[in-house]
Amino acid sequence: MDAKVAIVDEIAAVCLESAEQWRWIREPLTPGRAQAWLLQHSLRNLWFSSILRPAWMSRCPDQAIVRKTISQMLEEIVHDPNLGYPHTKLMRELGGHIGLSEEQFIHAEPTWQTDLWFNVNENLCRTRHWIVGWLATSLEEFVLLEPGFNVLDDGRWQADLGLTEKQLYFLTYHQVADMEHAGKKVWKPMRSHVTNDEIKADVMKGLHTALQINKIFYDGVAELGDRLDAQGASIPKPK
Repeated sequence: MDAKVAIVDEIAAVCLESAEQWRWIREPLTPGRAQAWLLQHSLRNLWFSSILRPAWMSRCPDQAIVRKTISQMLEEIVHDPNLGYPHTKLMRELGGHIGLSEEQFIHAEPTWQTDLWFNVNENLCRTRHWIVGWLATSLEEFVLLEPGFNVLDDGRWQADLGLTEKQLYFLTYHQVADMEHAGKKVWKPMRSHVTNDEIKADVMKGLHTALQINKIFYDGVAELGDRLDAQGASIPKPK
């Protein structure tokens, strides 16, 4: 197989192998762990669009990738024309269904693991090859859609938390959006930019760093979730 073609398959395989070790994905979903993920993800969602993606996009020579990413950023935090509002509104609605208040989103603080995740990824997005930044800000969207990792299709939100399909609209809608944001088809254009072994080596090294910091992030989510559970986190009963 041509090296340029193989690079995307190799990236996907490495991502899934690493995700096997992400605790939050592999362990039971509790009220506290659901709340912890949404609070920490709400911080990252803002950082993705306001800091991290602009950092690597400013060095990306492929205008098609830039335009697609800008569209993604707009949908996330400004306006999705299909919804009439941004994805952050859907995310906070899901938060309400699992027992989070608007105040908790407004005053959410990063765990030390989330803070470390941000600082490492900012460095990757600002200083490494722009493809490293692209992968660092999209690899989870790929992982969380794959069979065996999909946090919606594995049924945990319904079985473990008792949520309905209507309450999980953020996840179902965002799942469709994420298919346009990451994965083998979306990453295909990078083949024309990995032009030699040196670039490939740099990309794979940066990807490894991004994956390791994601493991740390998810360990932090699990730990925060356990603390919230110990404090009595619960899922509100449907009204």
